[in-house]
Amino acid sequence: MDTYSHAYGNTGHYRRPGTQTSYCGRDLLPEPNTGICTRICQTCAKAEKRDRVEAEQVAADRAVDGPTLAERAGVRYATVGTGRRVHYSPSNDDTLCGREISEYVDGSDLLALLDKGHQLCAPCDRAAEKRAYARSLAAAVGLPEIVEAVADVEAQQAAALVTEAEASEGTWRGAWIGEQPADDALFAIESAVEQGALFASGSRVVCADGRERTVEGTVERTGEPARVVIEGGAEWIAENCRPVREPVVVRMTPAPDSLARIRAKAAADREAYRAHMDERQAAEHIAHGAPVPAAVQARIDARRAAEQAETLPTRRVIEGVIVGHAGTAEGSTPADAGHPNVIAARAALDGLAAALMTDHHDVSEPTEAEHDVRGYLVTPRGGARVAVYWLESGRMIRRDTPIDGAALDCLAHTLTRRGWTVEKMLKSSQCVFAHRPAD
Repeated sequence: MDTYSHAYGNTGHYRRPGTQTSYCGRDLLPEPNTGICTRICQTCAKAEKRDRVEAEQVAADRAVDGPTLAERAGVRYATVGTGRRVHYSPSNDDTLCGREISEYVDGSDLLALLDKGHQLCAPCDRAAEKRAYARSLAAAVGLPEIVEAVADVEAQQAAALVTEAEASEGTWRGAWIGEQPADDALFAIESAVEQGALFASGSRVVCADGRERTVEGTVERTGEPARVVIEGGAEWIAENCRPVREPVVVRMTPAPDSLARIRAKAAADREAYRAHMDERQAAEHIAHGAPVPAAVQARIDARRAAEQAETLPTRRVIEGVIVGHAGTAEGSTPADAGHPNVIAARAALDGLAAALMTDHHDVSEPTEAEHDVRGYLVTPRGGARVAVYWLESGRMIRRDTPIDGAALDCLAHTLTRRGWTVEKMLKSSQCVFAHRPAD
């Protein structure tokens, strides 16, 4: 066989038939260099041998007087049980598709079986073709000792393709698919139709052209693959058709306790989100000197009252006596909670956030535990005069504090509208001084 060079080199390459390109992908010169090449490209040599062996196998399959596939693959004909398939076996009592043989058949016995309608096992036939190709390729390379090893590997791979459905003889690939046990299934699955023949009359299949059709029956002829007869009388090879998958109905009922837990978590998440948005909306209104909407403030007060009720002990009501308050008060320190001016100021500031205070709260240097305190704080200053502070993170703010300083103007505006007299504030003011109106 002639070799060709690439770019006037002295390495010989084999040309792909009908092209000017080598097996290794190089463009070749038109004139051969067989007489002057010093070495052969190994990639081209291996690829050319594979093509040549494959062509020889194709020619052998079509040769009337040539060796049979069994002879080229080094296997014998055999049967398994009472099945209607003829298998190939490499004389090891097992077929190429992985079954244990019953007996070997040759000559007239083989012809008698084929005349009765027996067909060759498809997995064995494919494995035999690969085995014959491997043997021929190894012989062409010059390594006949690896023929059997390669053939055994191919046979094992072919045996792995055999399924339980193929094990039932009588029709192609088994005539019945039994009901599958559902003991270990997660859900009870009810099929829309009863399982039965793979291509039963009336079932729907997808043919090789991708279109769905209705099955009228199946046909098996000697020496030919099984065929499916569809509506109108047309026949399609059964191996090229597949059944239409029916929808699977899955029914499940969640556990009541799990469903209740999911609903409770969703309700808690919604409540937490609404609380966060209410606090954010109130802070924005106060920062811009506008009154907090009544509905928003009502929800905030209700939440704080509920939280306080959960933490405070039940109070004892004693007529005519100021009772204990567990060390906290809203809008003032516990010590000033009963002062009439403080009570009147809190009534005037109704609707605004009140700070939850203790007697030990230092509004200039709050502790880390007091950083959550926010709202107004009223302290009496003698006579009808009170001082009203606004706390953010437990600390009093000045009027010139960015954003939060506008809260003092909001307090002054609210007290003025309720009839209180408010003293003029400076930019550095830390509180609102107001005088209680005369009754």
